[in-house]
Amino acid sequence: MKCPSCGKENSAGSKFCKHCGTSLDQKFKTCKNGHNYDSSLGECPYCPKSEVATVIKTATQSQKTVIDKQANIKTSPDITKTRAEAAKTVVASTPEQKTVIQDESPIEKTVQKTTLGKKLAGWIVSFDLDPSGTDFKIFEGRNKLGKSNACNIVVNDASISDEHALLFYGDNKIILQDELSTYGTFVNDKRINERAQLKDGDKIKFGNISFTIKII
Repeated sequence: MKCPSCGKENSAGSKFCKHCGTSLDQKFKTCKNGHNYDSSLGECPYCPKSEVATVIKTATQSQKTVIDKQANIKTSPDITKTRAEAAKTVVASTPEQKTVIQDESPIEKTVQKTTLGKKLAGWIVSFDLDPSGTDFKIFEGRNKLGKSNACNIVVNDASISDEHALLFYGDNKIILQDELSTYGTFVNDKRINERAQLKDGDKIKFGNISFTIKII
């Protein structure tokens, strides 16, 4: 029996061509996609319906490509501008701001974080960091002094420990506490091992850096 599709011979009684799979029985039809189905059906039940294919094709063609959407794509300058605006917003909303005071000498560098909304209690002033004087504000609550950027008052000097000392204001008094610093904390030339209550005009020394306190 010759296959009507590929023209090759098959054994008598075969229902499908052993070479291409085309139906040899008139009861079956083979669609263009190679599916064998009942010849009584108008179209192949395994292939997508023609109207479905049309809908899919139409929907696909109606979709915008990446090139079509270029009007919504931000260019590099736009992205840079957006990041700059975001940075400004973050700085404006940050509750703590850093004030940097730097001498002409690259060795001396001090930083203070001022806490907004807290009561000012006084100042500590040093002439070792800058001959013209460098002052740091003392606020209510905890004021940690040290070389670490995590401190409220940052003094970058080799004799200052990362977290050197703590100045605490509460109940209308300022308490100074050494935080196990390497080179010690002194009040009026006397080293303190634990805590000391400060008075207006007291001389304080953290490592090799001397300060005078002014209490409001």
